[in-house]
Amino acid sequence: MKDFPEFDTFQDYRGKEVKFRYDLLDAGHIFSLRAREITKDDYPRQFCAYDSKSPVNALAKIRDKIREELNKRYFSEEKGRSFAGMNFEYFRGNITYDSDNAEACLVVDGKKMSMYDLEQIFATHEGFQIEIRITEE
Repeated sequence: MKDFPEFDTFQDYRGKEVKFRYDLLDAGHIFSLRAREITKDDYPRQFCAYDSKSPVNALAKIRDKIREELNKRYFSEEKGRSFAGMNFEYFRGNITYDSDNAEACLVVDGKKMSMYDLEQIFATHEGFQIEIRITEE
């Protein structure tokens, strides 16, 4: 689509610039927009947005979502622990695959969260309820 941006740069909570590449899909009755972080890291962040009227609406939605997520830290860090305390009662991230360890993992706060890390978080919340939702948002 002419004049539709291929890339965008945003600022995260540390003031670091984070660049994303857009991939737009016009499915006829809905516009699907995916933003993938451009990084040398093995685990880029990804976001999706949809709109039934216009790709520009999808772009506005995804920009809002990226700004919000880049400026939210779901976990505090401690020396030796990337995922120490939870800052909220929930966290969001992307599901991906860790080919080095041949297992699924998550990308949360722009960092790889292994199944071991997730297990440690669960262990500190023993007795609590959990809700898991997998979405395409």
